[in-house]
Amino acid sequence: MKKISITMIGMLLVTQGHAGGNGWGTASDLLAVGLPTLAAAYTYRDRDADGAAQLAWTLGATVGSAEILKSQISELRPDKSDDKSFPSGHTAVAFASARYLDKRYSGQVSPYLLYGAASLTALARVQADKHYWKDTIAGGALGYAWAEFFTETQAGGRVSLLPAPNGVTLAWQRPW
Repeated sequence: MKKISITMIGMLLVTQGHAGGNGWGTASDLLAVGLPTLAAAYTYRDRDADGAAQLAWTLGATVGSAEILKSQISELRPDKSDDKSFPSGHTAVAFASARYLDKRYSGQVSPYLLYGAASLTALARVQADKHYWKDTIAGGALGYAWAEFFTETQAGGRVSLLPAPNGVTLAWQRPW
């Protein structure tokens, strides 16, 4: 999987170098598709049904809320192509996928690579003249927040406070 991650970033850099003026737009499109694909690949590899549901909820909430905000805010893009600039959906999906992978499969993928690729998505959207920096920052925060909300660590346990006859008991559970 690390080879897939590194290959994906390499392909984006090559694409950027050969695509001319459209390279940033292509790079951001590839990253916005590549990061969730990488997240799905890790989930499939581990046959992680809980993770698949968490990824689906994360991406669904991210895309849904980004589209609702775009329709309600109506901010003109820098290239003046439409009024759907705020927030950046590409960046939201990239950061949602990066946070999901970092939290769910901690230690299996470099967080520097994940958040670097998500940040490159934000940079590419600005360079492609599709968003302002504030759009990408808001999109990144939106995606990160939904992933943080829906994603549980795979190997971690849960701490619970349970009622007891003389107060409460602190319990820690870990799945088998």
